[in-house]
Order: sequence, then structure tokens, then C-alpha cells
Amino acid sequence: MYLMLFTIALTAYFALHSILAARRIKGVIVKYLMPVRYYRLFYNLFSIFSMLPLAWWFLALDKTALLKSTWYLLPGILLILAGGLWILRAMRGYNLGEFSGLYQLRYGGQLHNVELITTGLNASVRHPLYFGTLQVFWGAFLLYPTDVSLIVAALSSAYLVIGSKLEERKLAQQFGGAYRSYQRKVPMLVPFRWGRKKN
Repeated sequence: MYLMLFTIALTAYFALHSILAARRIKGVIVKYLMPVRYYRLFYNLFSIFSMLPLAWWFLALDKTALLKSTWYLLPGILLILAGGLWILRAMRGYNLGEFSGLYQLRYGGQLHNVELITTGLNASVRHPLYFGTLQVFWGAFLLYPTDVSLIVAALSSAYLVIGSKLEERKLAQQFGGAYRSYQRKVPMLVPFRWGRKKN
């Protein structure tokens, strides 16, 4: 019962996270509730503080081990390290002030001129930050292979896939044909293609 409730709560968290990122919802909030300069910072703080009860719940839940061997420990550690390093490298492609919302807070919601970045890690995968996050979650599952960590890894993966597709709609509207060409050339989440020859 508690595991089912945790699954529902985590699903609701991811759904709300995606809803708040939608342009239409953002437009309503900045029109009626807060100036646009505060929105990104609010979004990040809300995401962090609403995750804390779920993190506590995750730690408190009784867990059932799914794997009895220890062969998976080293791959788990390596995946976490690889994902962490990938995330750190991917973050170099972001403006951290804009990513956190502090730049918008200071400059009234204005952003730098946004360009389509197709170099660096973005030449291998369209969402490098998400790919690194996938590695960390599944590495954590291999390190602690329980029913609860499997649910977290699976739901997080589903959220990243759905979130990527929603984000790509906005990017296609923003960059038009340039982004659609980029989509045809570069994989979305995992920097590999199966069953397709590279032109």
C-alpha cells in the first residue's frame, strides 16, 4: 500500500513539474500571480522543496532487494561516476545564472540571446543533461537494487522521455527548420542509433 502511494506521489510530482514548465501555465502564473522575473527561481525552489518529503519517504520505506548477487555493484558505481561527469560537462553549455533563475531575477525576466547549440555534447545527443541523469538513476538502482529504487529509476526515465518530447515541441517552434534538421541528425536521449546508417 505504501509503495503504491509513493509511486502515485512521485508520478504526481513529475506531472506537476512538467505542467509548471508549460508555456501556457507559465503565462497564466506570471499574468495573475507573480512577475516573470521571479518565475524561474520559483520553479526551481518549488521543485527542490517539494522533492524533500519524497526523498524522506524514499528513505523511510521498507524495501525489498531484487538482486542477490554483488556483480552489479561495480557497474552501478561506474554508471553513477560516468553520469555525474557527463552532467558536469553538460552544465558547461548552460548559463548557470539563467538556469537557476538569478539572472532573470536581476534583469527583470530578460534572457540572453538564445542560440541553438549543436556542438560539444549536443553533437552526440540532443539532451545531454538528461542522458547523464539517466545514467545516475540506473547506476543508483544497480548500487541499491530494491523495488523502491527500481520504481524511482523507471518513473524518472519515463519523465525524462516525456519531458524531452514536450521540450522539443517548444524548441521546434522556436528554431523552426534548423531544429528539425538537428533532430534528424542527432539522437534525442541516448547518443546511439540502432538500425540506421549514418549519412
